[in-house]
Amino acid sequence: MKFLKILSAIVVASFLSMSFGAVAHADEKHGSIELMDAWARARTAMAKVGGAYVTVHNLGSEEDRLIGAKSTIAHKTEIHTTKMTNGVMKMVPVRDGIVIKAGSMLMLKPGSYHIMFMGLKEPILKGKTFPVTLVFEKAGEIETTVIVNDAGAMGKMDHSKMKKAN
Repeated sequence: MKFLKILSAIVVASFLSMSFGAVAHADEKHGSIELMDAWARARTAMAKVGGAYVTVHNLGSEEDRLIGAKSTIAHKTEIHTTKMTNGVMKMVPVRDGIVIKAGSMLMLKPGSYHIMFMGLKEPILKGKTFPVTLVFEKAGEIETTVIVNDAGAMGKMDHSKMKKAN
C-alpha cells in the first residue's frame, strides 16, 4: 500500500511538472539585465486594455532604469503603476521610469508596476504568446516572450488562489 502511495505521488508530481513546464520559457538577458517569467492575463476580443508582468533582474554593478515598453498587440504600450487616490485604485503611467539598483530585482506584478496595453488590436488568448520589448536607459531594448495565463491569474507561480477540486 505504501508503494502505491509513493508511486501515485510520483505520477502526480510528474504530471504537475509537465503541466507547469509547458508555460516555462527561456529568460532573456542583455548585458546586465535579465527578464524572467513574463506573463499576461487572457483578454477577450471586447477588451480594449490588458497588462503584462515580468521580473527584471539587474545583474550588473550599476543601476539601470526601465523607461518604456513596446508591443505590436496594442496601439499604445506604457509602463504603469497602481495608486490609491481618494479611496479609488487607479493605474497611472510611470513618467520618470523605474530604477533597478545594481544586484536587485524589480517585479512587475498585479497591483503594482506593470506593462499596460491600450487599444488592443486582438484578443490575448490563454496559452498563446506574444513579444514585448522593454526599454532601459543603459541596457537598451530587450525583447521577451509573454505567456498568456487565465484571465484571473495572479502570477506564474502563485497557486494560493486556486480552488481545490471537489
